Amino acid sequence: MNSKVFLWAELVLFMLVVPLLLWRALPPYAILPVLWGMALLCQRIARAAEGGRAAPWWNNAGITRRELARIFLRFAVCAAALSALTYWLAPELLLGFVREKPWLWALVMLLYPLISVVPQEIIFRRYVFARYATLFTPRALVLVSGVGFGFAHVVFDNWVAPLLCVIGGVMFAQTYARTRSLALVSLEHALYGDFVFTLGLGRYFYHGTVGPMS
Repeated sequence: MNSKVFLWAELVLFMLVVPLLLWRALPPYAILPVLWGMALLCQRIARAAEGGRAAPWWNNAGITRRELARIFLRFAVCAAALSALTYWLAPELLLGFVREKPWLWALVMLLYPLISVVPQEIIFRRYVFARYATLFTPRALVLVSGVGFGFAHVVFDNWVAPLLCVIGGVMFAQTYARTRSLALVSLEHALYGDFVFTLGLGRYFYHGTVGPMS
């Protein structure tokens, strides 16, 4: 199971075939159960890939002042770009979630990092970096992680979510490659995710709400 041929086949299945199957067949209510099921499986495989040792995969020590400063500086630039994109792409959505459903917005701000960010980071950072390290250089692995993360968002049936998530995925993978801290990269992912929902772009991250990519 650790031969390069097997790993390449597994990678194609994981990164290409599974997202396409989920895109065509996954009902909206099944997204989170499937996500968590995959995360638990990927967690076990990642641990086995590391020799079964109890590695500090969450790694709270990675959250340092220097790393937080780096993350928030990049976020400030990206937040401005995302705000401009929202205004250009769908100005009617700008802050619409906050204005129209403030209580639901507050709930999303609290729950999204816990029920969505953590399993995604287990799959696309911990698992990818542990499982496929022998196939790629460190820089290439960052790209594989980011592109795989973005392509998985085809399940939302629009082009905005995959495109934004490729960009975000590469940034998150850079953070993880540098720190090996799932705690830090989950914090960064949650920061962007909550901001996207606050802006109103969360519409593009609901299953099937925007329409086919065609």
